[in-house]
Amino acid sequence: MKKIKSIGYTGVQSFGGKENLIEFAEGANRAGLKVIGHLADLDTYVSMGDEIFNLCKKYGINDLGVSSRHDNIESVLCYIEKVNEFAKKAKLNNISFSYHNHHHEFIKLDSRKTVMDYFMEGFDTDTVDFMPDTYWLQAGGFDVRRFLEINSGRIKILHLKDMKLTPNGQSFAEVGEGNLYFKGIIKTAKNIGVIHYVVEQDICESNPLCSIE
Repeated sequence: MKKIKSIGYTGVQSFGGKENLIEFAEGANRAGLKVIGHLADLDTYVSMGDEIFNLCKKYGINDLGVSSRHDNIESVLCYIEKVNEFAKKAKLNNISFSYHNHHHEFIKLDSRKTVMDYFMEGFDTDTVDFMPDTYWLQAGGFDVRRFLEINSGRIKILHLKDMKLTPNGQSFAEVGEGNLYFKGIIKTAKNIGVIHYVVEQDICESNPLCSIE
């Protein structure tokens, strides 16, 4: 955390269950970093009840994010209902709620709609935001800037991750080292109201701290 702070970052985002959240947030706070949000699965939050909101307030966390995976429409519709229900509780506690995508949300479950289509139509616009990932949008075949534009006002956190092409296929790259047009992506993100830019890399070819630097 001290190294991250010294590089010049002002905030971080935590991930996982209760123990991970507490250890991560306490370390970040000691180093002078703000925890801008936490990521976990929806069942983790539901099982914690009000405790998750109390921890957010204790550590100054303003956003709770989730990811998911579905292979049929019934599962998607059930998940949307559960997300909307939990997001209402988050809003009552003055905490925003965001859905974080990967590439599989862009698989078509029928002849017309992808999982993301169902999400964009079904999530409550007053309580559910999106937390897009630039790499996974591109991997899913969706134009990054277009996704930002059509969800303007519903994106507070944007994950920045670059994509490079190798002889073995696409792979992760440090921001600016791959092929994504980040100048245009950042310009669009600023225009639609993004607040936090989270630099993320699933696989690093070098030390992760060197990678984020």
